[in-house]
Amino acid sequence: LESIFSTARKERLQKSDTASGDEDKEDTTERDSLDDSLQKSHQVDTMLLIHFFGKKGKRDLKFEDFKMFMENLQTEVLEIEFNEFSKGLPTISELDFAKILLRYTHLQADQYEMYLERLIDKLPEEKGISFAEFKSFCQFLNTLEDFGIAMRMYTLAEQPISQDEFHRAVRICTGHSLSPHIVDTVYNIFDDDGDGQLSYKEFIAIMKDRIHRGFK
Repeated sequence: LESIFSTARKERLQKSDTASGDEDKEDTTERDSLDDSLQKSHQVDTMLLIHFFGKKGKRDLKFEDFKMFMENLQTEVLEIEFNEFSKGLPTISELDFAKILLRYTHLQADQYEMYLERLIDKLPEEKGISFAEFKSFCQFLNTLEDFGIAMRMYTLAEQPISQDEFHRAVRICTGHSLSPHIVDTVYNIFDDDGDGQLSYKEFIAIMKDRIHRGFK
């Protein structure tokens, strides 16, 4: 990765120098050699490099160790998001859950408000969503591509899906089940006509934005 980044940087510098003229070529060569010498004499081991490969950088990184690191990192990020809304309580409201799901999506302001108002209108009572429920749903989103394929294979004609079908597809993709309450909340957010069916194409499109957290 370090070699890729340094090569990409040199290519950008060469393009900019070519655009400015040939008279600066000597300066470019001198600058590149200076950069190289600085990089070689100022190697900095980041905490992540040491964590993965040891102080001398000789240790092998095993897949299970990296997997555990990624799972712990994702859990910490989700805890930060959850605690932002929970304010120290064990649950967040269904409305807060919707805000977290939609916060990084590329929706217009009026569309964003429409989803929230739809949830408020349909919500019979506020039960709250625990961190375990929130985490399990976000982990399910990591299998969104598989979920989309399962839905296309299941419905064939790309018809809206019921909650039972949604639960079945989640179990197929993840091997785990989501709580009925959190699936019901998702349906209250994305079921536009109140028929109990979910347009999974719309759901997947919006949740893909959520996964990228605004960095797409």
